[in-house]
Amino acid sequence: MASSSASSASSKQNVELQADHPCKRDMPSRVKISRTPDNPGRKFRVCQNSLSARTPRCNFWEWLEDDEYQPQKNSDFGQIYNLTFKLGNLENEISYCRKKLEEEKNSDLVFRQELDKVKWKLFTHKAALFVLFFLYVKHVFFKV
Repeated sequence: MASSSASSASSKQNVELQADHPCKRDMPSRVKISRTPDNPGRKFRVCQNSLSARTPRCNFWEWLEDDEYQPQKNSDFGQIYNLTFKLGNLENEISYCRKKLEEEKNSDLVFRQELDKVKWKLFTHKAALFVLFFLYVKHVFFKV
C-alpha cells in the first residue's frame, strides 16, 4: 500500500473502527472514502485521532487496494456506509444543480434585459416610421 500526501485524500464519512489495523500509536484506524477530484471514491485508512482537535494528532494514513475493505452488505455499518456515500453524492449533485439553476436565472435576466432593449428600439423605430409616413402623406396630399 502506497502512502501519499494526506491533503490528497479527504472524507466526511466515518466507518467502523478497525482495531486489527492500528496506526503507528496502536490506535484503531478508520476506513474513509476520498472525495477529491484526483482520487474520487478511493478508499484509505486513517488514524481515528487524525482529525480530532481534542487528542494529539496522528498523521497515519494509507491508501487501500480496491478489494482490501468491503463492508458486509448485510451489516449495519455496511448499509450506513453505502447510504452515507450515496447521500454525499446526492448532496453534491443537488449543490451542482442549484449552482446551474442560479447561473441560468442570471443568464435569463441578462437575456430579458437585452430583449427589453430590442423591444424598445423596435417601438421607437415604428414610431419614427409612423411620423415619417404621416409627414410624407401630409407633404404629398397637402403640399405644405
